[in-house]
Amino acid sequence: MKRSANLWVYEWDELLTMPLNCFDDLAQPTKTSPHRQLMHLFTSVFKVKISDSYRNDVKSTFRHVSRQISEKLSKQPVYLCEVLNEFSLDEFHAYLKRCMLDEKIHNRYANVLQSTYKNVLNKAIDINVPNFERFYLPSSFCYFTRVTERYKPYNKDDKEKITKAIESEINQVSKLLKPYQKSGGGREVIDENGELIIEDYDTLTLEDARWLFENKMACTPISTSNNFRHTLVESTFHEIISSNGACYQDVYEAWGVLYKVTMNHLLPFLLKLMQITGMNVESIYALELDDLVDKHPATGKPCLRYWKERSNGQKSYHLDIFKANLQWLTHSQGTHVKDIFNTVTRLTSVLREKSSTEQKNKLWLFETHNGLIRNLPSSCYLNKALNTFRKKNQILEQADGEKILETTRFRPTFVSDLLEEGVSIREIQLLMGHRNLYTTMRYLDIHDFGQIARIKIRDKLIELHSNISSSVGSKPNKEVNNQERLPISTPFATCKNIFDPPESVKALKNYIPGKPCSTYNMCLSCPNVIITKTDLPKLFAMRRDYLIKIQNSRVLDTPFGHVIKSNLTLLNSILDPTMSEFGLEELDDAERLSLYVETTELI
Repeated sequence: MKRSANLWVYEWDELLTMPLNCFDDLAQPTKTSPHRQLMHLFTSVFKVKISDSYRNDVKSTFRHVSRQISEKLSKQPVYLCEVLNEFSLDEFHAYLKRCMLDEKIHNRYANVLQSTYKNVLNKAIDINVPNFERFYLPSSFCYFTRVTERYKPYNKDDKEKITKAIESEINQVSKLLKPYQKSGGGREVIDENGELIIEDYDTLTLEDARWLFENKMACTPISTSNNFRHTLVESTFHEIISSNGACYQDVYEAWGVLYKVTMNHLLPFLLKLMQITGMNVESIYALELDDLVDKHPATGKPCLRYWKERSNGQKSYHLDIFKANLQWLTHSQGTHVKDIFNTVTRLTSVLREKSSTEQKNKLWLFETHNGLIRNLPSSCYLNKALNTFRKKNQILEQADGEKILETTRFRPTFVSDLLEEGVSIREIQLLMGHRNLYTTMRYLDIHDFGQIARIKIRDKLIELHSNISSSVGSKPNKEVNNQERLPISTPFATCKNIFDPPESVKALKNYIPGKPCSTYNMCLSCPNVIITKTDLPKLFAMRRDYLIKIQNSRVLDTPFGHVIKSNLTLLNSILDPTMSEFGLEELDDAERLSLYVETTELI
């Protein structure tokens, strides 16, 4: 068994070195390695991901897919062009369901495996595996277990308490950036000749130490205890602090002096950024100084560039695209984010001067107790800072042992607040960085939101289901009353009933009674149509929602299938840079703007 595992690891590592850009690049299965071609497909997805957790998911998914295929083909060589089909993910879904019933995997992890396999199948389509152009997307597995406090939105009282604590800490840290103001207090401890005037250390107070700091130490804090032994001034200062049972950092900061920038100083700004953006904590940890863009070319608004490991890499988080009166936003979202970046940059400026080249551009840079410079992610220092923050601000555990303050709770809280304020699902999708609307709806459906938000989610799900049903329903029965049919629309046309066209269309030779109108939605092919640059974002949005519909439903098997395929052909002729009459820059700008366009085709 050990030898078999070693061979598996060796073969996996070998396939990682082999490129996979097209179907012909695929490794061939052998008698001793019947799933070699399948493994090669998985390694191609594995090596483009930088997250260790995601890479582990890819490996685990391969093992499960391999077992599933072995159940059907035993030890026969597996060729992707023969085993992959439009029902591949459905079959894997059924396999996972059996594993769940046998208690081999948890239902939550089943969703991770299914999602990972979906990404692998998309890779198979990208490399043009023969006879495999699309696949059906099954529903996600239900979450029977309770959503823990780690992913539950904060209630109103907790939000107010946490917000108050964050603002208080930010104000305290911000004061440390101001120039030091001399107090003029304390007694003269050492005379002009450098002689000790007061020799009894027990009678000296912290105010006397401050006199030394202001008059003999040039208001410059000494950072390590070893430096307190060099002169009489420094050793006296050290003795006063020690005899009063105080900590250097606490004393300095009480005077308004920044002793060293620790994770404790950065934490309130980190929490504030999580609170006002709802971004994934991993994405916020990885932010760099130049990730804040003042003006995005598509929206003209500020945005954050960030990396989302479990998605398709670098993304842009657009600020100020929603209008909502949220209690934690006293100014615009962009203003808050810019203030955070500016303050943190000032706070860490000294550290950057002595940090390594790799660290200089990191946003979250801090110093450890022994003087080492670190940056996030660093769970050890972050957890210590969180515990200090909880205790200092009395945000402690609940009766059941769950921690009230968790970084993972800011994202669902942000979404819950947006929903309660009436922000559209499409805007929430963009803010969360989800590739399509279905991912957003699943996210909303599995989290424990407040009652008002839950009602909104239910209404949106019903609306989405209703609109999809009206567009991609099963083949209609001729006996169904025409009045029961709902209209289907696109950016360029709306038809009251595709199966009951006007008499002028029925008189055409190509019209077949009972079949959908063959001229429906062909506006784009009409020689009289005029398409300008301003129409392009709508067309990109239309194509996007068609592709989402194809991926997530069986619409191509319905009477609407030929309509969608025809429209996609027309759209490609307009939007494909190799065929379009529009320039590449115009098309790129239009595609970015299409993210903010809602078509009536899908929602």
